[in-house]
Amino acid sequence: MSDASASSGPVAQYIAVEGVEYELAKGCKRTLRKHLLTTERLEIQQTLLRGVGDAEDCGPCAADTAAYVLAGALVLKNEQRTRVGKGHLIVVPAGARWNERLSLLSDEVVLLEIARAGAQAASSSEQAAAVRAVDPDDVEPYEPAGHKKTRNRCLWVDDHMEIIEGMIERGGGAEQHSHPNNEQLLYVLGGVGVPLLIHYPKGAPHGTGGGIPEPLELLVIYSPPLGESHNALG
Repeated sequence: MSDASASSGPVAQYIAVEGVEYELAKGCKRTLRKHLLTTERLEIQQTLLRGVGDAEDCGPCAADTAAYVLAGALVLKNEQRTRVGKGHLIVVPAGARWNERLSLLSDEVVLLEIARAGAQAASSSEQAAAVRAVDPDDVEPYEPAGHKKTRNRCLWVDDHMEIIEGMIERGGGAEQHSHPNNEQLLYVLGGVGVPLLIHYPKGAPHGTGGGIPEPLELLVIYSPPLGESHNALG
């Protein structure tokens, strides 16, 4: 993931996740959050839910939120009582409340939350869309253009963001490139530097060049959506 960027142009930002402290969420006793980054379009935070049973009520989500499960197990309280675990993506619409939809099976659950930046507080509404869960095993993998030895799965895309789970084999990766109209974030799930959040602003060059020495597992986020499964490079 080397960068070949001019000093005068946009450059990558690296955030060592373990170096950021958790703080209690407002009005909560068992829900902690560490704010990682707010960009032009996205807000990224890591959330720790504690206590088996219903998730704590911390109020409605201000914006449509995608939460990737980093650790632990939950039940989505729908008709199927869908079990959700590590690697699943939970999509929570604006106005929905965690505690009404999620029940913890583990003493602790860790989530990476991705939401629209600058959203105002939303009020809970019975008309809010249903919370849903995406199992990556149900998503068809693809190799994006301009990459090699890379297998990606698009877990979620809407009009604001695109979220992809990616696996890069040893010697694989992307050619040097940039996205002039899309900001990109990488959360390193497995491999060197775990856990690490990397932000590439619009136009920031990035890519592995000659290939990575060890396998990498990544969560890739674009905003606006890139449509990577059709064309990886801007």
